[in-house]
Amino acid sequence: MEEYSDKLSRFFDSLTFAGSILVILFWSVGSPLFYTPDGPVMSIFTAISLLLLSGIRLARRYLLRWPVTLSLAVLVITGGGNMSSIMMMTAAPGVLARTSSPIVMTSVFTSLGILFFCTYELLVYLRNTPKNVFILDDILIHLALVPGELSLLGHIFNNPTYLSMGIDPRVGISILEMGFMASFAASTILSNHNLFLWQFLKGGLSNQIIFLSLFSNQYIAPVIYLLWAGKGEGNGSFGLELFIMLAGVFATLAFLIIQAYNQNSNLSLSETESRDK
Repeated sequence: MEEYSDKLSRFFDSLTFAGSILVILFWSVGSPLFYTPDGPVMSIFTAISLLLLSGIRLARRYLLRWPVTLSLAVLVITGGGNMSSIMMMTAAPGVLARTSSPIVMTSVFTSLGILFFCTYELLVYLRNTPKNVFILDDILIHLALVPGELSLLGHIFNNPTYLSMGIDPRVGISILEMGFMASFAASTILSNHNLFLWQFLKGGLSNQIIFLSLFSNQYIAPVIYLLWAGKGEGNGSFGLELFIMLAGVFATLAFLIIQAYNQNSNLSLSETESRDK
């Protein structure tokens, strides 16, 4: 897998980049892709953010003289823009999110995910991913996926609380948007072999099965609970499924942190024994 990771990473970045351009073009001509007035629509602002994030990665790979300072500037602008969007959408949602407006704003969930990705990218540009117990880079990538997990529950069970904003049902994470975010996340993981997740997965099939089980549990456990509790379509509030999903997220992260601690402890012990000899 590691030998193909670079090619796969470039493929996912190119897919995100091309897809974002397509979304922007359709918005520009007044016919947004998969537009519906009653459900989440991918915002042009989300497409611009993903275009910039994937674009600087591709530029770094293919343009030899691409300046690092320009990448940092783009990341700060993208992150700052999404942080401002979160503040505006929480402080005055009625002003920005209106069904009568031809423009669809980026949802708070989406902006949070992009903000986590921007923070990760900034850290990777400023230093290599360190090999220590606090696996911050892995944590940021994992947290960036949480908003999409919540929105997926909304799509599966048609729950407007997770699906979109009440005052404007178009503001949310659409399936198209979820696909692009997943593509960017896949590229993020594949492009950085210093992530602890890479080291853990290289430990063998058992490690891969354990991680896959923990990660998939974040999605499966809430769905099983909702089916078992009979809280299916149309339920307009959040419940225990939210905490079940968050418990799965924390369990996965805690497991990886514990494994990182054990690995670092073993390395320190080996170094001490080598010096004693």
